[in-house]
Amino acid sequence: MESIHPQANQAAQVSSCAGKQNASAFWEMHELLFERTSEWSGAEDALEQFTEYAIELGLDSAALLACVESEELAPEIQRQLDLGLSLGVSGVPAFFINDWLLSGAQDYAVFEQTIEAALRGEHPPPTPTPLPEGATAFDVNPNVPSRTYGGDVSIGSADADLLLLEFLDLASQPTADYVAEVWPGLISDYVDAGTVRVLVKYFPASGDAAAVTAAQAAECAANQDAFLAMHDQLFADRSWLTAADTTAALGAYADELGLDAEAFGQCLAEEQTAEKVEQDVLIAQRNQLQPAPQFVVFYGGQAGIVPLDELRSVLDDLLAR
Repeated sequence: MESIHPQANQAAQVSSCAGKQNASAFWEMHELLFERTSEWSGAEDALEQFTEYAIELGLDSAALLACVESEELAPEIQRQLDLGLSLGVSGVPAFFINDWLLSGAQDYAVFEQTIEAALRGEHPPPTPTPLPEGATAFDVNPNVPSRTYGGDVSIGSADADLLLLEFLDLASQPTADYVAEVWPGLISDYVDAGTVRVLVKYFPASGDAAAVTAAQAAECAANQDAFLAMHDQLFADRSWLTAADTTAALGAYADELGLDAEAFGQCLAEEQTAEKVEQDVLIAQRNQLQPAPQFVVFYGGQAGIVPLDELRSVLDDLLAR
């Protein structure tokens, strides 16, 4: 299973293990890893490369190798990952300056402005209520059972063994083919069986206004617990793709499905779900995902991108472990 960022977790352990030898070694390894990312990222045996870096930095390479292979620092790295998710981090790099969150690559001026605001005692706009202790953004929100704490539509049992993130482009033919040929089997064989839970994210093609509007409409329907009904309608009747007024066509679907048409129309007109769709696109772009449909499987604290043609075999393999 190809990792979203191959060897990233092991690289984190390498820098932490270097830090065990002395504090400055952490930063020396940290800088070297970024300078030479092209050498180890995606390598079949990155540990060999990491060992060479330890020797180059004058570290005890045998001790560093033993530290990494024992994975003694893996739980702490996972704890930090969970903490980031609980605080709303959805991509890297991410920085906290007091209670200000800066996400993504930012200009130096942005850091200066934020630091100055923090020094003046200013605070960012109100953020969502902090997650319960031990919860992550991907966990089902008991107050809104159809969504996660992070706001994603959640389909399936909260106790499922595997978590599957699907990135959809509601307007693309490949996504339509996936929904017609693969989706029904995923539901019947895994979701209904309680072994896989699906989280829905969107990755509309750049510049495709209809795809973006459809994603927002699906989320507006989800606000009325009707995501699947709207999802199925969007793929069963593709006339909205060529409609002169996409919003009106989607509003007609809401009417057909018996939704609160006024609330749906207001949601769409005010772009109440636009931020959610934008965040999904940002996550997909930061992780360099290929065009939708794309899939990320979470298992045992690890995550990996899985090609569509390998999806069932990967799920079966992980569930058999």
